[in-house]
Amino acid sequence: MEKRQIKYDYLRAIAVMAIVTVHAIPAESANQNQWLFAAAVTPVLLAFVGIYFMLSGLFLLNSGTEDIKGFYWKRLKEIGIPFFFCSLCYYAYYVYLSRESLDLTWLEHVKAFVHGLLEGTIPQTSHLWFMYVIMALYLCAPFLARMLQAMTDRELKIFLILMVAVQGLCTYMNLFQINVEGSLEYMIFKGWVIYFILGYGLKRLCTRKQTGLFVFLGIGGYGITMFQKIFTPDNLPGIHDLAPTMTAMAACIFILFEFYGDRGPAFLKKAAFFISRHSYTLYLIHYFILHYFVRAAVETSGARHYYLARIGWSAGLTFAVSLAAAWLMDETVFRFLKGRWRHRKREVKG
Repeated sequence: MEKRQIKYDYLRAIAVMAIVTVHAIPAESANQNQWLFAAAVTPVLLAFVGIYFMLSGLFLLNSGTEDIKGFYWKRLKEIGIPFFFCSLCYYAYYVYLSRESLDLTWLEHVKAFVHGLLEGTIPQTSHLWFMYVIMALYLCAPFLARMLQAMTDRELKIFLILMVAVQGLCTYMNLFQINVEGSLEYMIFKGWVIYFILGYGLKRLCTRKQTGLFVFLGIGGYGITMFQKIFTPDNLPGIHDLAPTMTAMAACIFILFEFYGDRGPAFLKKAAFFISRHSYTLYLIHYFILHYFVRAAVETSGARHYYLARIGWSAGLTFAVSLAAAWLMDETVFRFLKGRWRHRKREVKG
């Protein structure tokens, strides 16, 4: 049995912490110091969104792809059930709070929920855009894996460079008042799939000797991002997410953990494993806990008067409560639902 690589648990645990923290940072800044703090930490935190996709690509694109039906069935059970259940909870709680649609019939509620689920418009679920991207990537993963595994290392390098270059054109040509989205909108391999493939590509292609290069690129990407924020604040096209500077930062962090991330005391490894194991459910529910409970509690506490304390309490409390709730849901509701799903599958086979 292959030894568990704790470095990926570290990455997944830090990634979900980073995402919770991003959502805890107030959208508006009251002064220049608050703005500068948010501007400085946000790119680093958002780099972990790309890393989340990279981790998925690393495992899925490197694994066997022979049993396509089994691949889809497993993802439907592991990803689809929690996503559907949590989306339903978001919708039900919103209806309860708003009381605007309590007079709808149950059939009208079903239609409204299905429309919201398919369109990604269920209230207070803006963070679930991630799920629609990841599900689309999972749909393509078995075939994408075969394509990438058939490439030589040189072909894969060229492919990665091409994807980053095209995304760079889409991001930065707007600085020169040139919009190339119209001419490049049909480019297949652009968008978040870059990170999905990059996780597999970096794992396969990179060596420890190249760590210095990626550190340089990561620091450079962060520096360019901050330069844009400070000196061109009115013209920041795609400065986060898919900008090549963010890709460089995500790749830098990924490579550092790839070659130096298996260290740490036993208690830290256990904590990372526990958080990683429940990170998916934690991600699904943290927005609900932050917006409906934690913010109200923090705003009535003394922490509301201090910018950093408010962010720290909001992020820390949201993470702690969400982790506890995720563990409880994973070990009860989702274990039951997934068990019923497995039982149903055996009945169908029989």
